[in-house]
Amino acid sequence: MITLEKLRTYEAYNGDMDGWVRSSMGKEKSFMSDADWYLIDALLMGLATVGADLASPSFVHEVETRVRASTADDATRAELRALAARQRRNTAA
Repeated sequence: MITLEKLRTYEAYNGDMDGWVRSSMGKEKSFMSDADWYLIDALLMGLATVGADLASPSFVHEVETRVRASTADDATRAELRALAARQRRNTAA
């Protein structure tokens, strides 16, 4: 389950899983797994595809379903969407 704390950690390392593994200490490593990291990557990729209007209606539904099933609450979903939007802007720049 993705939480705000996990998203903030992901963003603190700019999505660099190797950097997180090498640099994180105790608590950061204990509450977040590689599977969480991969899930955040996949959710962000799906949201980016949807946000760029490159997705079919069925893919949009699939992404929305997965986001709802994989996040802890509305605040986490909002932050995930905001992170996806920031990444799209940074990529476009």
